[in-house]
Amino acid sequence: MTEVPGSGGRGQPTAQRLTAQQSPAPPTTAADGSVVVAGGARIPVRNVWLLLLYASEFYQSGPEAFDGIEEYPEKLPELLAEVLVASTEDRLRRPLTPSFAKTSRDLSRVRGGIDTLRTESHQLLSRGLVACRFEELTVDTPRNRLIRTALDSIARLCSDEELVRRCQGQSQRLERLGVGRIDLRAGQRDAGVRLTRNDAQDRSVLLAARLALELALPFGRTNPGHGRGQLDERQFRHLFERAVGGFYRVHGRPRGWAVERGRKVGWNALGPTPGMAAVLPHMVTDVWIDSPRSGRRLIVDTKFTPALRAGRFARETLDSGHLYQLYTYVREQEDPADPASLGAGGLLLYPSAGSSLAESFVTAGHRLGAATVDLSVASVLVRDQLIAVVGPYLSDEPA
Repeated sequence: MTEVPGSGGRGQPTAQRLTAQQSPAPPTTAADGSVVVAGGARIPVRNVWLLLLYASEFYQSGPEAFDGIEEYPEKLPELLAEVLVASTEDRLRRPLTPSFAKTSRDLSRVRGGIDTLRTESHQLLSRGLVACRFEELTVDTPRNRLIRTALDSIARLCSDEELVRRCQGQSQRLERLGVGRIDLRAGQRDAGVRLTRNDAQDRSVLLAARLALELALPFGRTNPGHGRGQLDERQFRHLFERAVGGFYRVHGRPRGWAVERGRKVGWNALGPTPGMAAVLPHMVTDVWIDSPRSGRRLIVDTKFTPALRAGRFARETLDSGHLYQLYTYVREQEDPADPASLGAGGLLLYPSAGSSLAESFVTAGHRLGAATVDLSVASVLVRDQLIAVVGPYLSDEPA
């Protein structure tokens, strides 16, 4: 069970927190526009949208339209709607490219393969029909359905009435051409849509469509009286990890940073017994940042628990298990042939609601620390916190 951490450093106010003993209520959209995560702790929906943006491939692919989005995150749906509408208008200036799709239909003559079970169970032969399965050339492809569904979804989040009409108009044009919708209730989302190196022309609009569905699905509309979605704590924890990695990838690009998510760290194991390899757990880091200019490295481990826990003698301390895990990462990645590994830093990063923490120390040549990102503040401050917490570890001054 996880929680939104809330206790800050010394002298900080106690945060709204979810206790590990509580059964968490699913996050819902409150009438004031904030997202109720659980236990009464609230995060503004604009900041959840910001995390979704940071976590998306669309943001990481580098569209300049999102420069400074933290200043006005509530405009994110409008920016996405503009991208989708403009791309759809451009696509519809020429005939949509059809592709083959698997189809099942009851026909009066055989086409493709015969569905024997359906033919017999529905007694189709007595009516002069046969159930057939075949591939048919159609414009009702997964990609076109994704774009149409995204237009419908993002229109419900836009406050600009003219933009809403344009989204609805393009969706209706696709409908008249025979393009259907994705069944979101069945959890399809973007099922069947795969991007390859040959999809440069469609890549931007398809990534924008995926992000539009991400914005709409967990929360529904933020206005009172409209449907709500759900984003459970496991999903929120995963979202925070992806958002942190995505943000540092984009932020570090002009600085020459190499940012990886999910990089494995091997054990410097000597003399293992024959069966040890089969039972030794893998170590997988959340975010790995190398700064070639400064020769520094930072391993960021994101958590979705309180930064501080009650310890002995009524004082709050960092979670010892988290620190041991981080210490193991930085020590096990050491390699004499890799200078950056010998002084790599480690950072535990926690989301919070209303509190702050940023502390570190040096042990065995490695700076280890813990910090929080307060998601209850203005979006531009969320960005500034993410930049500030890695500063002591990735200074441009050589290690």
